[in-house]
Amino acid sequence: METDASRCRSKKDRLMTARHLTLIVLSILLGAVALSRMPFPDENTLVHLIFLERPVLFHVLKDIYLGMFFTTPYIALLIGSSFGYIFLAHSKKPNGLSKLPPYPDPAARTSLSIVLGEVHHPKKPVPAENPYWLTIPDRGLYTGIAIIGAVGSGKTSGCMYPFAEQLFAFRANDPQRRGSGLILEVKGDFCHQVKSILEKHKRSADYLEIGLDTPYRYNPLHNDLDAYALAYSIASLLNNLFGRSKEPFWQQAYTNLVKFIILIHKVLHDYVTFFDVYQGAIDPHYLESLLQEGERRLSSEFLSIDLDDFLCHPKLESQPFELDKTLNRMRALNTPELVRLLEKLRVRFELHRDSGADSGWSPEKRQQFEAVARWFHHDWTRIEPKLRTSIVEGISVFLSLFDDNPAVKRVFCPPKETYDPVANADGRYGIPMPPFAELIEQGIVCALNFPLATNPGLAKAIGTLMKQDFQRAMLTRIPRIAREPEKPWRDVLFLCDEYQSFATVGENDPSGDEKFFALSRQARCIPIVATQSISSLRSTLPGESWRTLLQTFRTKIFLSLSDDFSAHTASELCGKEEQLKLNYSLSEQGQDAGVSVLTGRTSAHRSTVGTSKGYNLQRDFIFEPKIFMELKNAQAIALAYDGLNPLPPTLVYLKPFFNDVNKSYFRQLADGEL
Repeated sequence: METDASRCRSKKDRLMTARHLTLIVLSILLGAVALSRMPFPDENTLVHLIFLERPVLFHVLKDIYLGMFFTTPYIALLIGSSFGYIFLAHSKKPNGLSKLPPYPDPAARTSLSIVLGEVHHPKKPVPAENPYWLTIPDRGLYTGIAIIGAVGSGKTSGCMYPFAEQLFAFRANDPQRRGSGLILEVKGDFCHQVKSILEKHKRSADYLEIGLDTPYRYNPLHNDLDAYALAYSIASLLNNLFGRSKEPFWQQAYTNLVKFIILIHKVLHDYVTFFDVYQGAIDPHYLESLLQEGERRLSSEFLSIDLDDFLCHPKLESQPFELDKTLNRMRALNTPELVRLLEKLRVRFELHRDSGADSGWSPEKRQQFEAVARWFHHDWTRIEPKLRTSIVEGISVFLSLFDDNPAVKRVFCPPKETYDPVANADGRYGIPMPPFAELIEQGIVCALNFPLATNPGLAKAIGTLMKQDFQRAMLTRIPRIAREPEKPWRDVLFLCDEYQSFATVGENDPSGDEKFFALSRQARCIPIVATQSISSLRSTLPGESWRTLLQTFRTKIFLSLSDDFSAHTASELCGKEEQLKLNYSLSEQGQDAGVSVLTGRTSAHRSTVGTSKGYNLQRDFIFEPKIFMELKNAQAIALAYDGLNPLPPTLVYLKPFFNDVNKSYFRQLADGEL
């Protein structure tokens, strides 16, 4: 990328070359005119005598005479133009009112890119004659952008809003190529701004919001993952919420418990929610009743009543009774509801078991149910009650969040009928949120509007679970893109404000944001996250895992920082360069020195004072930590990556969404708009 300094140097070289050519032409013209009026005095007697006596001297004088008619104007013009260049051309310094290049309209761009802001001098906050836009192309966007700035530094207004609009406006009129994405935030206002951006570009139908007051229902456990994968994701979430225990037994124990509770619900009902898992964990009788229900289905326990009793009670006609010709009685599958009805009608019945009958289960489900039964009878019930209570308490503190709040339970633990198009034809159970794999390919922008102030622990849990669902959908996209490389695939945005509230790392586990961001480039995912400081990530994540996570974002934008650790880390990331350092030294020497009787100070009759000035080459920070702490609003230092080469650290001026993008930063500063 051509820098401002290189452009200035090339422009100066062209001006100097043109200047010399112009002066030579003018000197030739002036010399020819002067020579025509004052030719060399060949007819002068003295000159003629010199020609006769000393012909060589004559020709030397004549050549000097003729040459001075051309060299003297050139020297005079050169001195005059130099004075004019020094005192006139440079008398007026650039005042920051230089005109920016036209801002590239996002809707009219031929290729996806993001304009970070305007660049003047790459290292000093001074205006330049030829500012330019710092642009990241699509191949650089896929490697991630991390925005780091203290409270009030303008992360949202100067980066998140403008970046989101540029991405969602690109190809907004193309239903097959316009971008989709997931929006996570904690304040509750960013979602409304994203909705306004989509409405501005006529994409209001592409907005889907999940919140406590929206009609959509989202069950994080309703997907195609097996029971162990779901239990493992819950365990990983608990580690990120409450920290990893030093004893691996506890994590393994409650992962095993959650796995089998999820498995029994999937076997019996093909559906499970967090409330079901919570109820199965805290209520041993409920878990035992599920096993009894499974045993009844597996052994096909049924009941029979007399044919006359069936004919005498019309209410029994709606029950699944069938005539058993062998017994000459009406028979139906034994269920608690049917038993209660028969007892209410005072109808006598008999129980029968038929282990050879078909329960409707596949061989896989039979084996899974038998595995749950073995775990319950030979593992779980043999654990001491105190130890079982400790294991349950390790997960109930999290699972209880889906029970004590009816609104949360309604949205995130919907009944199975929600996903039945027949039972939910009138929408009485709400609108089920489609899987992320479908939303991504349909160009839908999904936003989680669950403010952190409502319930901090639950907001982080739901946001993390939704993020993990999104990540799984994106990773499964990679093999499909590899199979169809010629197909035009959408670009997908992952936009997360206050990222420290949702960041998770896997460390030794196969899950984690750092592992996803390392692979998301192949899925055409554009991760953009904003956090208050590097210290906030460091305090949220275990150990030194924040380093692993931060390095996955190749483009880093540092706004004003307020803590020393973040400032020093940012300065180190920007690196060092060789710089000339100025040194002064003063020295004083005296002869016949002595001590004054009056003043008591040393003095000399003859003394000399000297000073010296020197330069030495040293390696120093390109941007010192102090600079990061003194950045003004809309100022940032960008470590950009264009997808092929890392760009040098550059001082960039952001374009807040509420200001005119075509107006220079220094002009806005002069007009008091910042």
